[in-house]
Amino acid sequence: MKSATLPEWVTEMETAMLRSVSGEYVMPKRMHLDYGSDTFLLMPCITDEYWSTKLVSFNTGNKGSGRPSIYGTVVLTNTKTGEPLAIMDGSTITAMRTAAVSAAGIKILSPPGCHSLGVIGTGVQGILQAIFACSVREIKVIRAYDQNIDNLKRFSDELKDKYPEVRVFQAEDSSEVVINSEVIISATNSQNPVFRNEKDLFTGRTFVGIGSYKPDFREFPEQLFRQVDQIFVDTLDGKNESGDLITPVINNWITEDKIHMIGHLLTGDMIPSSNKTRLFKTVGSAIFDLFAAKLIYETHLKKAH
Repeated sequence: MKSATLPEWVTEMETAMLRSVSGEYVMPKRMHLDYGSDTFLLMPCITDEYWSTKLVSFNTGNKGSGRPSIYGTVVLTNTKTGEPLAIMDGSTITAMRTAAVSAAGIKILSPPGCHSLGVIGTGVQGILQAIFACSVREIKVIRAYDQNIDNLKRFSDELKDKYPEVRVFQAEDSSEVVINSEVIISATNSQNPVFRNEKDLFTGRTFVGIGSYKPDFREFPEQLFRQVDQIFVDTLDGKNESGDLITPVINNWITEDKIHMIGHLLTGDMIPSSNKTRLFKTVGSAIFDLFAAKLIYETHLKKAH
């Protein structure tokens, strides 16, 4: 699945961003099935070329058996013929496309000459986020923070192995990360902001939010929303799904009309404001799963021939 290059992943997600604002696809709302304490999700998306469906299961009883609580599968189908083309691991697709979408956002919103990256939350997704970010900006210094010391060490080892020329520092807290970084990625499952509510922490920096995918999950405090002129998102569904979009609007920290699809920046329909404090919030969408599966499938075909 990882045979495509990092730039190819980012380019494919930019293509998905363009498609997402064109309307040239069909993507019904995901089907959510509860069965006892377990949850099953079906997320289809169709273009004139491919049809993808991601199936995700959350089985709480797996914790005691040593099995993962979450399984995911993506099925890719030829739209014109209905022929099944591939079955892929959904967890890997989700992880890779999430990091590639973030990198595309960094490429679009952050200053081209920025060299410092901060990462809050250094699990598997945090590692991929940093790896992809380094592919779109010439990052020289990374500062990272996580409450889990083992995760933090693994993050440092992985990044030093992938980018030996980049200096990686383990920070004492999130404020140390922000103060020393031009681009900051937050990839946590926190229900409360992971940053102090201090104005000076946010001014002139580019933030990417990954973790808040439920209404009661938040990573950013009021002061960030008070300073941005616009919030860019990968899908407008996030306005009803993420606490980092719901809470600021409810509390009038920012108005809903300031939330825009990032694809509009790629089409040229709009440009970012001159305000250098910027936020890209991603919650994920089936259209990105489709283009990720398309990239993997077509890369495999090329290499097979």
